[in-house]
Amino acid sequence: MRRVLVALSLLLLASIAGAAQPQISVGALFDYMEPGRSQLLKRVRNSGDATAYVRVEITRMHFDGQGNVTEAPVDAAALARGEPGVQGLIASPSRMIIPAGHGQQATRLVFRGARTQEQHYRVRYVPVVPDAGEFSLDAQQAQDYQQGVQAGVNVFTGYGTVVFVPPVDVRYDTRVQGLQVTNAGNATVVLDNLRQCRRARPDDCGGGVKVHVFPGRQHMLAEEEGYYSRFDLLEGPQRRTIDTRS
Repeated sequence: MRRVLVALSLLLLASIAGAAQPQISVGALFDYMEPGRSQLLKRVRNSGDATAYVRVEITRMHFDGQGNVTEAPVDAAALARGEPGVQGLIASPSRMIIPAGHGQQATRLVFRGARTQEQHYRVRYVPVVPDAGEFSLDAQQAQDYQQGVQAGVNVFTGYGTVVFVPPVDVRYDTRVQGLQVTNAGNATVVLDNLRQCRRARPDDCGGGVKVHVFPGRQHMLAEEEGYYSRFDLLEGPQRRTIDTRS
């Protein structure tokens, strides 16, 4: 009996591997809206061998004093109608049909409402098996697609990205004092390609990481004995290289 179950499992895995599947990629996982703009373009590509039907879902992120995050859904309908007093990020279109074989389509992320302080949004790109009507398909087209991909076993992979929306009156004020980086401005700054390098051999550096420092927050650099920190400080479109040797 055990051998039969193992054989059936292997057959199931083989059928999944051989089934037509969409495979999407969304590029950068962090996007930054410029202070003077209210929208940005996001391209989604499909390198799989089946058409990708992608649903775009957006939630607003709220961070507490300890950095814990909660998410709340965005009222896309109210934003689309332009109701007074509402604010948030919406996607247009929020449904995409991306052809197989390196096809691509773009969605426009649009912010509506007041921007008096920085806001953060999680945007999820979720491949789905379409229901009839959701992507302007008739019942037969939806059924044909469902039968074309794997039979009842869906392993579609979606991706979540984060969009930073700065205030209109953005102000950058980043202070590096010893190993402490303080963001005294009103918009997030990025420590890009943050690495530890040997003081004896300045070009001998470890792998880089990306660190976001929110407004009013600090980040303490961790340095081992005999090393110093090097990173690119991104304040909106401005970039400057900083290290802690001095």
